[in-house]
Amino acid sequence: MKEKFNVRSLVLLGLLTAVVALFSLTPIGSIPIGPLSITLNIIPIAIAAIALGPTGGLIMGIVFGIFSFLQCFGIGVLSGMGAMTLEISPTLTFIQRVVSRALDGLLVGLIFLGLSKIKSKKVLSGITSSVAGAVSIGLFLSVMLLICYDENGKYKMSDGMYKFMTSGLPLALVLLAVFAAGFALTFWFLNKKNLSKVQQSCAVSGFSAAILNTIFFMSALVLLFNHTATGMDNKYTITVDNGLITEVKDNAGNDVDFSADGKRILFGSDLVFTVADSDATLPTTEETEAVKFVLSSPKLKGATLNGKEIKGKSVKFKEPSAALRCMDDGKYTLKVYKKFNYIDRLRSGKSIMLFLITSVGINALFEMVVSTIFTTLIGTALFKAKLIKTPENLKE
Repeated sequence: MKEKFNVRSLVLLGLLTAVVALFSLTPIGSIPIGPLSITLNIIPIAIAAIALGPTGGLIMGIVFGIFSFLQCFGIGVLSGMGAMTLEISPTLTFIQRVVSRALDGLLVGLIFLGLSKIKSKKVLSGITSSVAGAVSIGLFLSVMLLICYDENGKYKMSDGMYKFMTSGLPLALVLLAVFAAGFALTFWFLNKKNLSKVQQSCAVSGFSAAILNTIFFMSALVLLFNHTATGMDNKYTITVDNGLITEVKDNAGNDVDFSADGKRILFGSDLVFTVADSDATLPTTEETEAVKFVLSSPKLKGATLNGKEIKGKSVKFKEPSAALRCMDDGKYTLKVYKKFNYIDRLRSGKSIMLFLITSVGINALFEMVVSTIFTTLIGTALFKAKLIKTPENLKE
């Protein structure tokens, strides 16, 4: 199916872009769960891919990716994971956010194009039922792991449960049985309800948009950020009043101790921070893991750092000691950067499979179900209203 871009197509793209903007800039389209968020923006991608083909899906995927990238800066609904990867590399974050979504839209368009060429309704029903079987496997694995999961992120598995989940062939046989059950039930349902080819094709496309989004997004995360990188370890807010330190908060809002005279702070083994001359012996740092510090504030210009005048509103330095003088009263932000493996930190000691299923499982399943249902309803309505042309082989 080839769709020419006319006025109607451009209007549809504009409407879908408005929906993506609404979902991205307001809490309507994002439900944060841990480091990830359930997103509804995959639905406009699926609709664009169905109505306008691979090109339309590609365009809407790019639009979604750009808004997703903006969320990393706190524009719209803030992405906690995006803010973290942004500190590591803005370029890699852009690739992860935009390229993965662009590929999603392109492939969903190609999938619907392929489905529209299938002449046999039974073959199409078999494909739809296979999709349901795959969802059944995902649901089974997620439930099995989540019932052994507590709020502290630890797996309370018995030895028998752990052996089963890592057993190989026995687990594979059980998953095959789960797939067969999901396939059989869906195939029976499709024939009983006599769902049309259009409905089935829209359903598979909606499901594909959700699962491909998860696969591409998480694969890009692991491939791009599963290495030692420099990222922000903590962000401190330092309040100076009458030339002395009066309050220090870390990124979590916890109080950080400083000297009784308000002249110095020791940030663990990373940094000695002083704001005034002192006769007291200053503490020293040993074996610091920090690779960079960034101090910023609108009031920073004109102050001195280790004897050098600061020209702008922020200053970078690597020394494990910072002697600040001539500081105006106000709030100052200190960012501490260290080398670490982001994926290892995110996993917190869990195996990669357990991490992916428990952190992605519920999100992905919710997205697959919602995307499948709404894409089917919206796509079918558009075809019935003749707002988009029904491919020849999907006509009953």
